[in-house]
Amino acid sequence: MNDILVFNIARLAVKAMLNAGAAWPKPGLVTPLADAAGTAFQTIVEGALGLLPCFINCASIGLETEAMNPEDVMTLLRPAGIQGEREVQGVVRGHTSFKGSIFFLGLLSAAAGRLFAQERNLTPLALALTASSCVRGLVERELRGLDEGSAELTPGERAWTLYGVDGARGEAERGFPVALQAADLLRQLEEGDDALSGRERAAQALLGILAGNSDSALAERMGLDGMLRVQAEAKAALLAGGVLTSEGREAVNALDRRLREAGASPRGAEVALAAALFVRDLEALRPTRSGREE
Repeated sequence: MNDILVFNIARLAVKAMLNAGAAWPKPGLVTPLADAAGTAFQTIVEGALGLLPCFINCASIGLETEAMNPEDVMTLLRPAGIQGEREVQGVVRGHTSFKGSIFFLGLLSAAAGRLFAQERNLTPLALALTASSCVRGLVERELRGLDEGSAELTPGERAWTLYGVDGARGEAERGFPVALQAADLLRQLEEGDDALSGRERAAQALLGILAGNSDSALAERMGLDGMLRVQAEAKAALLAGGVLTSEGREAVNALDRRLREAGASPRGAEVALAAALFVRDLEALRPTRSGREE
């Protein structure tokens, strides 16, 4: 039964990646209609499917370590994530990195397994706080003290050394506030207009993420002022109705053009969208006293 459970958790992680990838319009990001930063939609599909074993592994780790100190769980998740990145690169042939997806969705998969083992409901907040407890102190350990002049820094590390933007690490350590807000917006949209497609709801939620997310990929590419301008333009597009109105769509399309012309892709926002979609879907899985899912 545990095998079925961890498969279902991992399946929902893959589904979240696919639905985030298929959302449209997404300023500066890959869609079924447009490549971005040299990456095609087919690569996103192949990468998501290739990460199924990684997410199964992460969910299993969470399920089997319910009594372990949460910070110690990360010592098991890290090698699982490295192995997942290595395997998926064999599938997509190095065309893009899936480190952000592995970090967020692998962590949340482990949180789901841990909550199941503890017979607790998988609410978005419980998932976020459980995942966050596993990375307590991560920003301090991994970012503070980095040398700005090092040639080996990742884009996220450069964004930290230059601008103090803590990116995915900070979002996870703070309890996924941006992703939770997007999950709540998705819920509101699902309960509101039945005519909206899942693609449209996801695209609207992405705008909300862009408006509030300190995206290290954008900061590294466009500078802090550029990242803040993207946030401001996303907020303006939302105020105009976002993807739900013609005026809002015009604003979204203008932002999309500007990001593509700058060669900037807010990948962190798409990962946060996948996390939001994931926790929304996980909420439907409910543990019973036997540890089985209903």
